[in-house]
Amino acid sequence: MNTSMAHIAAAALEQGPHTPSDTASTAHRHPLDLRVGPVAVDVWTDGRLGFVLLLHRRDDGFAASEIYYSLKGEDQRWMLPEHLSGEIVGFDPEDPSVMAEILSGAALTVLSESDSRVFTGTGEDDDELVRVYELLVSERVDRIRIENRSRTDPQERAAPPMAVVVVRPGEPLRVSPVLRDGVESAPTDGSLTLFPAKE
Repeated sequence: MNTSMAHIAAAALEQGPHTPSDTASTAHRHPLDLRVGPVAVDVWTDGRLGFVLLLHRRDDGFAASEIYYSLKGEDQRWMLPEHLSGEIVGFDPEDPSVMAEILSGAALTVLSESDSRVFTGTGEDDDELVRVYELLVSERVDRIRIENRSRTDPQERAAPPMAVVVVRPGEPLRVSPVLRDGVESAPTDGSLTLFPAKE
């Protein structure tokens, strides 16, 4: 893969996931502009593990997504990310009307899921089988709420046009969209339960 994508992913990890107070993250949501080259659309971090979703336009004109993965070193800095997976998106992410048509009124929908074994550097079981989800997010959504039964407080992230969610072994995650008026949507409006990979 293009080395520059790894450096774009590295810069995105250093900035970290967009927080709900990060107004800049929602201001440029639509439309995406892939003419400038690969764009880091979303970041997911969980402890020492980090994942970045990039979008770019291939030489044949098709848009594609790429997932990059990194591990935080002993110096607490992210190592240069490695390419984990990639695929043609199947639609034009620069066209909000096409994205709205795919959502069909829902706030969230799963675009793809894939399983990958990643190095964790824990010193015990040094790798884990993770499931990586790519989600399409309605422009009506302001924040995404992530709930895990093993954690007392849900996490919230500013909503990108496409999101990456990584489920590690154990309990599934519940992903709920919070609309721009501050109201959490009902399950029928797009809340998703994302399950871990099976060994």
